[in-house]
This record gives sequence, C-alpha cells and structure tokens, in this order.
Amino acid sequence: MLMPEYLAPGVYVEEISSGPPPIAGVGTTTTGMIGVTRRGPAEGPPTLVTSYAEFVRTFGGAFDFGPAFAEHRDLPDAVRGFFANGGRRIYISRVVPTSATAALGTLHGGVITRLASDALPEATTLTLATTRGLRVGSVLRLVMEKNGVEEDSANLTITDYDRDTGIVTITPELPADKTWEARYTRVLTNVKGVANNGQVSELGGTTSAKPDTFGLVASSQGSWGNQIRVGVDYKSAGRSVVRHTLMTTASPSIPVVSTAGFYPGAWVEVSFGTAEPQKVYRKVERVVDQALVLDGPDIAAGAWDPAAPITETRIATCEFDLTVSWSDPVEHTPVTERFTGLTLEKVPGRYYVDQLAGSALVQVDSTVADPAGTHPFFFPSPADGLADTLNTQGTDGTAAPIASDYRGKEVAPNDATGLLALEKVDEIALLAAPGVIDAAVQGALVEQATRLMDRFVVLDPPSSASLPIVQTYADKFDTRYAALYYPRVVVSDPVTGAPRVVAPSGHVLGIYARVDNTRGVHKAPANEVILGITGLEQTITKGQQEILNPRGINVLRDLRADRRGFRVYGARCRTSEQDWIYVNVRRLFIFLEESLDEGTQWVVFEPNDYRLWQRVKDSISIFLEGVWRDGALMGEKKEEAFFVTCDRSTMADDDILGGRFVVEIGICPVRPAEFVILRIGQWLGGSSVAEL
Repeated sequence: MLMPEYLAPGVYVEEISSGPPPIAGVGTTTTGMIGVTRRGPAEGPPTLVTSYAEFVRTFGGAFDFGPAFAEHRDLPDAVRGFFANGGRRIYISRVVPTSATAALGTLHGGVITRLASDALPEATTLTLATTRGLRVGSVLRLVMEKNGVEEDSANLTITDYDRDTGIVTITPELPADKTWEARYTRVLTNVKGVANNGQVSELGGTTSAKPDTFGLVASSQGSWGNQIRVGVDYKSAGRSVVRHTLMTTASPSIPVVSTAGFYPGAWVEVSFGTAEPQKVYRKVERVVDQALVLDGPDIAAGAWDPAAPITETRIATCEFDLTVSWSDPVEHTPVTERFTGLTLEKVPGRYYVDQLAGSALVQVDSTVADPAGTHPFFFPSPADGLADTLNTQGTDGTAAPIASDYRGKEVAPNDATGLLALEKVDEIALLAAPGVIDAAVQGALVEQATRLMDRFVVLDPPSSASLPIVQTYADKFDTRYAALYYPRVVVSDPVTGAPRVVAPSGHVLGIYARVDNTRGVHKAPANEVILGITGLEQTITKGQQEILNPRGINVLRDLRADRRGFRVYGARCRTSEQDWIYVNVRRLFIFLEESLDEGTQWVVFEPNDYRLWQRVKDSISIFLEGVWRDGALMGEKKEEAFFVTCDRSTMADDDILGGRFVVEIGICPVRPAEFVILRIGQWLGGSSVAEL
C-alpha cells in the first residue's frame, strides 16, 4: 500500500473519503432568451437577470420601434411573463440590427453655473452654486428659461465675493421688475479656460465658445442613449490654509496646515486676496511632509500673502463629479451612476477615463481628441449649468435584425453575440426567442439544443394563425428537443395600455420553472394556470385540440367557463419518435444525462479496474435512487426503476486497452396521465369507478 512519507515522530492527520463520490443534480430552470431590447450589452457574455425590475434596469422595458420591428418586440413581455409565472433566472442575449447606432455627445469646458437661490428685484448680490474660476472683475449674465420664454440680464460684473458662502456682489443691480428663479436660471461667465502663467485668461466675454473637453458615447446602440443626462458638480478632495509666514524665500514648495486630500497631479486653486491676481491655479508635483511642491516657476516670497480684508490664503484641490442617468420612458425606472473626485490628469483612481470604464450607461468616445489642456477650466461645464444630454446619432436601426444577427458571431475569444453567446453558458437548460417566427432563427434554436443535448427549446406560433397555418408551421420541425405552444397570449401593453398579443414562450417557460421547483422536472408542465395574461388570441375548443394535440402542438385553453382560468393543456414535443413524445420525459433525460456527465468527471484518468467500476456503480445508483424516491421513475422497487451495469459485460479487453470506461444505465421514466379514462359499470350494490 502506498503511504505518505513520515520522516519525524509526531501525530499526522489525514483526510480520507468515505463512500462513493456523490452526484448532484444540475439545475433545470435557468433560461436563455434572445431578442431585441431597448438598450443593453449586445456583445460578450449574456447578462443574468433575476427579476423583471433588474431586466428593465439593464435592458429597458417595452418599446415600439415601428412596424419593421412588429415581430421582434416581445422579449420584454416574455421576461415579465417568465417571472410572473415562477421563473427565477434568465440569461439575456440582446440582438441589435446592423443599422443601429449609439448616441454621442461632446462636453465643453469653461464655467457655467446656476443660482443657488432666487435673485430678487434690485438685488446686488447673487448666491451661486460654485465660484470656481470667478474673481473680482469676472462678468456674469443670468439666463432664465421658463414656459418656453428665455430672458437675459445685462452683463453683471463681480465687485466682491464671499469665499465661505459663495455669495458674489455685482454691479449694476438687477432690474426692479423681475425675480430670477433659481430653478430656471443658469449663470453664464466669461471664464473660457485658457491658462496664462498659472492664472486664468478671460477671453471673448460670456458668449464665447467654450473649449471641448471630452466625448461620451452611449454604452450600446439605440435611440435610448439620446436621453442620457450627464450632470456635473465641482468638488474639492482637499482643502487647507497656506502658512504664508513660512514663505520667506522663492520656492515651488508651499507650506500648508494639512496635506490631507492632496495628491500628485492634483490641480489646486489658491485664493489669497481681492486685488489682482486673486486666484492662481497650479498643479501639485508631489507632497512632502506638510508642504505641496507645485509645478511651474518658483513662488516669490510674499507673493501669495493674503490681501486685506482677506486674512488667510486658502488652497483647495479641483475635481469634478459626474452623475450619469437614464430613465426608461415606459417603466420609469431610473438608472443613475455617480463618479466622484474625477480629474483630467492621469491620476490613479481619479482619471475620468478609468472611472467611466465601469459605467453601464456611457463610455469615453475614443474618436474625440483628448482635451487640449487638463486644468480646471477644461473640466466639463454643461450648457445649462446642470447636465448635458447625449442627443446625437442614437438610432434603433432602419430594419429589424435578420437571422444572421440572431445566430451571432465570434467577435473575440470568449466574446460572442446572439445565440452563439448563449451557447457558451453551460447552465442554460431552456431556450427561446420570444415572438420571432423566422424559420431560420427557430431552426438555429433547435440546432443548438440538438447539438449540445443539454437544453430544451420552446417555440412560438405565428401571429393570428388559423389551425391550418399553425399545422403547416409546426411541420417545419421534427425534434425531440423542442415544443410548440399555440395560440399566442394577450397582455396589457405598457406603452399604450391597450390589449396586445404576444408570444407565449416566456409565460410557458415560467411555468416550466414553477413546476420544476414545486414538483420536479419529471412532472409534465401542463394543466397549469397561466398568470399575467388577460386572454388568448384564439379560443381553442376541445374538438380543435383533438386535431392539434396528436400533431405535437400544445394548446393553451381558456377554461374560465369551468372556473379554471387560462391553462397550458399540452405536454408534447415536436417529434415523430414515440419514445420522446412527452416534454417531461425528454427534459428528465436531459437532467439525468447532464447530472451524470458533470458528476463523473472525476473518473477521467483513474485506474480502470474493478475498484473504480464498483465506486462508479455505487455513485450512480445512489443518485438514481434519489431520483426514483422523488417520483421521477416507475417501479415499486428501485430494481424496477433503473439498473446500472459496470463490469466485464460492458467492457472488453479492447475497451480497457483503449482507455474506454463504459457504464450502461437503464431507467424507466414516469409518463404523464394524458388521457384519464373513468370506466363505470353497474352492480347490485351501486356503481364502481376505476381510474386507468
């Protein structure tokens, strides 16, 4: 017997396995859906959503892109129906037409701010949201836009400002006949943002064009991006007071009371008086003890002493915050992202490009040139002082996606689109493309399920299909890995509030998940109430179902007259193979095959002898016994429900020499009681009922 090495006296603790390795059952309810959405990622790994609200936050809610998309707008309703009927997990792969484009926007620098409070008639002071870049002599102009009417003030010159409150004194005073309401008023300034020896050069007045800073592009294609708002706030990570009494010689080093919040690469605003130059903007090269070493020329002794009535020289870092937001126009679900403490300098943790890389709404537009400068007056400044919108070029496409868009393609290693992306998610057990009846798309779904043998497809019928039409449509498919449900269902349209006919696959898949979780995958997902619908596109009678059911078309029935609501009343696969006619039998075998596949991976490269044979047989038998006890297999005894053979009868010498390990497994699945026959006969004591 092989033993570990024991080279010194002592106590050695060893772990050993007891019994055969257990086999765990795989999940059967994780669903993959593919289709058109309002927004969301269209490349890379599919997105897992666990609620309808989460789907709306990532992909948006219901939409109407026009008649061209009439057969491609059912995915949001299908997701809603899936969760309403008991589903829990969906992987979404968004399909985007090749003609769709992403919204763009370029932010501009300078300083445009807002009133922080109303400016009353004849006022000589204004309370501003920020005074960054402003000084005595700066020129302001108020622009109030209310009820579609825009009014401008005269040019207002700052004669004084309070550094603590943000209140500036202006001349001339405001007119006597008008109140400038803060919520409607933006404040234009003449700060254009051109650096000049560490100061700010004010060129061109309040109407001058502001410098471009950087561009943003919506994270995905679609007109949704045209409603993205990008708000800007100016903040300071570090604030301190200059110890000007220690500045006795010319030096680039500035002693401060505290260096907390300051960092190399930070732009700082130095405010030290009411006389020129009042404010200076420099960049920190490094932080040394209680001093900041600034770039540029040395600061002369006494140059930054406070000028009366100012008593202290203040220094503060300059950063900006971005608030990126979007709200679904139908569901009114807001999505908001906030990025704080940003700068245009490549400072780790603060560089705007790095931070925005984590956004789900926008990306930095690489086609827009980098800002010509990085000082604070190239920081973004919205035209209204609040937020800019990306209102350029975002379109949903001129035509609906085609079959190749749904099939998808490999765009990079481990990065695919469409159905190809769903193929890479092993845990997906159910598949659908809600509402899409293109034979090539539905055929691609069936092809993937048949090839992988680990998932099952729910197919949708054509809209307004008569019985002959749906039968002709169903005849396109002969597969044990798919089921077709008919007719389509009616829901309330979130866009208009009117009834709308949608594909049934989402609701049916939710019922699959509900039955799996409450009864098990062996239970046929039929005779179950359909939740979240208001009606069916057609009312199918029992006589009509007698035509459709033998042809493998599962009917949705309106049984409200019997007080049983709307129900799924079929459980057949679209196959001509009688062994695989029932949905639950096919899905039970998928469950068993996938569970055994994953649960026996440990066998690879093990010594192929009788010890291994017995361990594997015991492991599989224990697993199947549990399946039998759950009611998935026939037989009063487990010997009647399954057998596992793994010995010389399954493996010849050639198999062993060739490295092949062969196990034969037989199971007897439970089949649904599709036809319940009650035979009643008379006898002298009354009647007798037998259920067969």
